[in-house]
Amino acid sequence: MTGKTHLAAGVGAALLAAGPAAGLTGLVAAAAGGAAGAVLPDLDVRDTAHPWRERLTRAGAAALLVGALVADAATGWPLVRRAAGAGLGSLALGAAALAALCCAARLSTHRSFSHSLPALAGFAAATHLVCAPLAPFVALGFATHLALDLLTYRGLRLLWPARRGLSLGLCHTGGVVDACCLVAALVIAVASLWQALP
Repeated sequence: MTGKTHLAAGVGAALLAAGPAAGLTGLVAAAAGGAAGAVLPDLDVRDTAHPWRERLTRAGAAALLVGALVADAATGWPLVRRAAGAGLGSLALGAAALAALCCAARLSTHRSFSHSLPALAGFAAATHLVCAPLAPFVALGFATHLALDLLTYRGLRLLWPARRGLSLGLCHTGGVVDACCLVAALVIAVASLWQALP
């Protein structure tokens, strides 16, 4: 699937999971976590026909993370205080694990380690050490990426390091199903935000 579809699906799923009870600030944080999780598997994309699209997708996720920090600052830094409350050891271990996982994902071939269940578990655990409230949304965004890519013809190594790739072979990246998934994710995201408005 395309990067924009992954990003929208991660954000939509995270907003839906957080629900209107999370409030606007909680929804922004959920969207940021879902967006981050949704783009992490494609750290392994280096040679793409449309590099600017990948950059825009990553920039969108980064913008949501900045928005979450701004929203956190506006409400007295509850996320930052919760992260700091975990202790310096937890933060350092989590940051080191995230850096190592990002390096491993970047160095892996496309749809291998970075598109696997071990990578999902690793990123979720490392995020939990750094900022526990974001971890479920990062994991959810990551899971939506894997689920969407599983629909395509090109296999992904979900059970890495096993060499066999899995694929449902139902659609092509950039095709009609991709576009339908994008629209559905956007509708879910907008509906989730609409419900949260007073």
